[in-house]
Amino acid sequence: MTTIKDVAEQAGVGIATVSRMINHTGYVSEEARERIEAAIRELDFIPNERARNLSRKRSGIIGVIIPDFQTPFYASFIRQVEIELYKYGYKTMVCNTVKTSDREKEYVDMLKRNIVDGIITGALSVEDTVYKEIDKPIVSMDHDLGPRIPLIHSDHKKGGQMVAEYLASRGCRRVIQIGGCFQVNTPSNDRYIEFEKVMNAYHISVRTLEMEWNRTSYSYYMDLMQKYVDELKEADGIFASDMGAIALYHFASDMGIKVPQQLKIVGYDGTDMTRMVTPVVTAVCQDIPLLAKKCVDTVMKLVQGEGDIDYHQVTDVYFQKGGTA
Repeated sequence: MTTIKDVAEQAGVGIATVSRMINHTGYVSEEARERIEAAIRELDFIPNERARNLSRKRSGIIGVIIPDFQTPFYASFIRQVEIELYKYGYKTMVCNTVKTSDREKEYVDMLKRNIVDGIITGALSVEDTVYKEIDKPIVSMDHDLGPRIPLIHSDHKKGGQMVAEYLASRGCRRVIQIGGCFQVNTPSNDRYIEFEKVMNAYHISVRTLEMEWNRTSYSYYMDLMQKYVDELKEADGIFASDMGAIALYHFASDMGIKVPQQLKIVGYDGTDMTRMVTPVVTAVCQDIPLLAKKCVDTVMKLVQGEGDIDYHQVTDVYFQKGGTA
């Protein structure tokens, strides 16, 4: 069986250099790195990850907790997180809570029992005290869990303002926004608060249809639209998530409402699905790759005991012009 010593001899470097590169524990020159990687390929060397992690007293796994795989935003986020964790030599364990607090508690308990080295959480089906009571590496994406836990999110205030200004500039006078769950402490609610502020400043009629927390499926939006069908038929501008925007477009088409001539629809998140439909959905886009990178870099700093931690990080948003508004 090929050993680390064989790799070192093949690459013409010391065993310690190979160890530093494999374990990400120190500097290795680019030239030495290339020789080591070539030797690993030629010798078909497979590091003993279990032994390596035991020696470091780590599992080599980061847990990522999200509300629902079906939500396009979280699907994209998980993909980018896995890519970033792989660069650190870490594996990803994903928990899909689907509104079940017991599932979230079980994954948090895995951190207590050292099964995972850290957690990135984007869900909140449990009381936030569950996280506050743990002195372990935790990063929160879009939920304020207190000053001890790093919070990373998009500039939702700017996003809400962008949508409101755009719909106002397009002549909308009766607008509806679908989303927000104001019983949950999340910066993402700022988009709805800012949207309403701008609309009020322009003296534009605005109605907010609050959703249940973690309910983001296409069928949920369709049921919601049936419930408020009369109000939606009277609106000339609507703001919703990507999934909601697409559901609204289909709803409007079925009702004989022309988009964007009679009804202007703007989505939020700007995931790939908004560019896979015709027309492309007009939307505010979150920088999901950057959000994922910041979450991963921060949780790895916590795992490695680095002190230079930014406990509140905000990423920019940008506007995607499409054919729905």
